[in-house]
Parts: sequence; structure tokens; C-alpha cells
Amino acid sequence: MPAVTVNGMEIAYADRGDPTGRPVLFLPGLGGDGRWWRPVTDRFARPFRCLLVDPRDAGRSGRASKPYTVADMAIDIACLADALGLELFDVVGFSMGGAIAQELAITRPERVRRLVLIATYTSGDPRGSELFRGLAALRRRLPAAEYCRILFPWVYTHGEYRRPGFIEEAIARAAADPLWQEPEAYERQVEAAIAYCSEGRLGAVRAPALLIFGDEDLMTPLRFARRLLAELPDARLAVLAGAGHGLLATRPTEVAALIEGFLAEA
Repeated sequence: MPAVTVNGMEIAYADRGDPTGRPVLFLPGLGGDGRWWRPVTDRFARPFRCLLVDPRDAGRSGRASKPYTVADMAIDIACLADALGLELFDVVGFSMGGAIAQELAITRPERVRRLVLIATYTSGDPRGSELFRGLAALRRRLPAAEYCRILFPWVYTHGEYRRPGFIEEAIARAAADPLWQEPEAYERQVEAAIAYCSEGRLGAVRAPALLIFGDEDLMTPLRFARRLLAELPDARLAVLAGAGHGLLATRPTEVAALIEGFLAEA
């Protein structure tokens, strides 16, 4: 897996799809890495160059030695684009990755052609901060499988819990993951994520934006989508009925079709 050292961090990424196609940066959520996007990008029919990024402190990227912010993570991605010779690119961000994508579009509006924000947020809040700090504390104390049994009711819907074997298979995959994020790295990402705020700054975004949310998402409910719609100059919302925060894994065909159709408009 290729990596470049930028902004003092080694940032790993997978370069998939058509190497001559239009570049699209895919940014995962808290604790995740570029592999989260494979169920989605594997369903693309058009020839995009899909760059699946491992953010700092996750996957095969380097580990930080001190606290940082979402703005720092956005600088990592901008510098990665520079290193790859990408002057103009599309950005697709999920959850925390959506915060990084917002920051890129706010601070480097001339670089972002189109923006896709999936199950993300405009700012931390007291409920979310308590939730994620609590999860970070549990991550230090529990094996991966037990941790996921506590986390997954927030990620997956009641309908998904009724699918025979689905949750047990998801837990088994997570417990066997060789790139399971270390507790201290997760804690640094949590603090960066809950401190983020784009409210009052989204007017600087020039790129047309597509918002994709699930109507049963407990972690990033639709109130965040409404705030994004209110502040982004050019945005539309697609709501997946019955989808929760795990929609990349549970609804990849629909998510891929929405992203692909939106990017193809440019």
C-alpha cells in the first residue's frame, strides 16, 4: 500500500480504479481506514481514480505523538493531494471524514470540485462528546469483540439486528482485524472529532455538495443534515429510509449509485 510523508505524518492510501480517471478522495470515519470504502467503490461503473485514504492514527498511516485537530487532518489530505499532483479533486467523507472534507472545502475551496458528505456533522455536542469519550474509555478496557457488542447498537438499526448472522459476522470481522486501532490513537481522533465546528464557515464552500444520511442514524441524526443544508451554498440531501450509521456496509449499492451519479454531473 503506497504512503507519503506529508505535514510530518506518513499517510497511507490505496489507489484504485482508473489511474487516468477523475481523482476522488475517500475519507473514512472515526477509527476507520480506507478499506471502509471498498464495498462502495467496488460498485462504481464509471472510470474514477479512487484514492482511499487512511487518516493519521488509523490503518497503515503513521501514529501521532501529540493531540491534533480536524484542521490538521485536512492539511494532511491537502498535502497528500499535492504530493500526488492533484490540483482539483472530488472529496467524499463519512462521519469524521465528512468533517475533514468540510474543512478541506472551506479552507481550499478552489481545490474541491464536488463534495459528498455522508452521515456527518457540523459540530460536536454534549451528547456526542459523552458518547464518544465513553466509547474511548471502553476501548481501553475491553477486547475488540466485547467492545463491538456495545458499539454496534449505535451503528446498526433494529432491522439489521434481525438479519440472521449479520451482527455476529460483523463482530467477528472486527475482532480479527489486524489493523484494529489502538486505544490511544482512537482517543486522539475522538478529541479532534468532537472539537470540530464548521458552523458559520460553510458559506466559503464553492463546491456543489451531496448529503447522504440514513433516517435511523443514531450517531449523526438528520438534524445535522438540516444544518448543513441551511449553511452550504449549493447542497442537496438524499435520505436512505431505514438506514443507520453503518450505511457504507449495509447499503453500499445505493450509496455508490448516489455518489457516482452526483460526480458524473460535473
